[in-house]
Amino acid sequence: MKKDLIMIIGVGVPVAIFMVLIGGGGHSTLDFEREYEETTTEEDIIEEPKSIEPTLSQLDTQSLKYSSQDCSGNARCIIGKVTQIIDGDTIKVDGQSVRFALSSAPELNELGGVDARRFIETVCPVGSDVLVDEDDKQTQGSYGRIIGVITCNGVNLNEELLDADLGYLSSGFCSASEFSSNSWAKKHGCMTSSVSEPNASLQDTQMQNDCDSSYPDFCIPSSPPDLDCKDIPQKRFTVLQPDLHRFDGDKDGIGCES
Repeated sequence: MKKDLIMIIGVGVPVAIFMVLIGGGGHSTLDFEREYEETTTEEDIIEEPKSIEPTLSQLDTQSLKYSSQDCSGNARCIIGKVTQIIDGDTIKVDGQSVRFALSSAPELNELGGVDARRFIETVCPVGSDVLVDEDDKQTQGSYGRIIGVITCNGVNLNEELLDADLGYLSSGFCSASEFSSNSWAKKHGCMTSSVSEPNASLQDTQMQNDCDSSYPDFCIPSSPPDLDCKDIPQKRFTVLQPDLHRFDGDKDGIGCES
C-alpha cells in the first residue's frame, strides 16, 4: 500500500508542475483570448488618419497667379519663371535677359554689386513666377535685353531695389520711360516735367549716333563730339576701356562719380 502511494505521489507531482507551466497558472489559451477581447477596443487598434495641411509656401505659390491684365501699355507682357539672376538689375526669365527699367545696381565688381544681387536672389529666387511689363518707350531693348518692370512674389523688383538703397534711379531715362510717372519712380527722383526738355537734345544726338560700348549702362554716343560729365544726366555708371570721353578720371570703372 505504501509502495502504491509513493508511486502515485511520484507521478502526480511532476504532472501537476507540468500543467502549471503549460496552462499559465490555471488559465487556458481561450481565457487569454477572451481577456484581450474584453480590454481592447477597435479605437486602440485602428489609428485615426492624420490630416495633411498645405504649407505656407504652397499656399503662397497657389495664390500668386499673373495675367496679361496686370501689365500696362501695349508692349510685351511676359509671364514666366526666373532661370538666372545675373546681377542686381538684370535677371533671366525663361532664358531671356530682362533689364530693370529706371533702376540700376552697381556692377558685381563694384562696391555693393554683390549685395544687390543677393537681395534680388532673396526676394525673387530662381524658379519664381514673374510678370515682365515691357517699357512701351524702350521696346528696342538694351544689348539684347528686354527693358521693363518685373513683378515677383507680389513685389515690384525695380522699386524694391531702390527702396532697399542697393541701387539708384537711372534718371537719364525718366523722359524716355513709360514708368517715369509711376509713384515709385517719382519717389526716387523721376520728375518728367523737369527733365524732358534738358534731355531732348541729347536724345536726338543718341538717335543719330551709335551707342559707345564702353558705357554699357546707357546709350552714350561715341566721340566725337567729346562729352563731359556736365553734358549728360547720368551719374555713377559703368565705364569700360577705352574711355574716349574720359568720364572715369580715376580709372576705377565708374564714371561721373560726383
